[in-house]
Amino acid sequence: MIDKYFDQIEQILEGSDQIERVEIYKQKINNVFGIIEGKLFFESGILDFIEVVRILENNKISKKKYKYHFRHLDNSIVFRYDNMPHYPKISTFPHHKHIGTSIKESEEPELILILKEIEKLVNK
Repeated sequence: MIDKYFDQIEQILEGSDQIERVEIYKQKINNVFGIIEGKLFFESGILDFIEVVRILENNKISKKKYKYHFRHLDNSIVFRYDNMPHYPKISTFPHHKHIGTSIKESEEPELILILKEIEKLVNK
């Protein structure tokens, strides 16, 4: 089950024309629990990401932890989505988005939507 999820992530990455290079690490804890993390290199920036994932009985994905951190090549932050529980007053707690130094409400994102967001930024 977790192998199938890892395969889906790799297919999403392979389907992106914007990604120039991929560094990915997968750790299968058991058949339903694993960690996938990596760096995706774009012409104008780098996306660091991690997902700690459990596959539930109904085949739904539960992300116990996630981070999608997109930065310019000079390492300045463009945005970061994460679910660290350090902004309890946000209505989408623990999910939130950092844009520069601002914190915004955010639902739990999907990697494919993050890639589309980066594509829009790159193609401006």
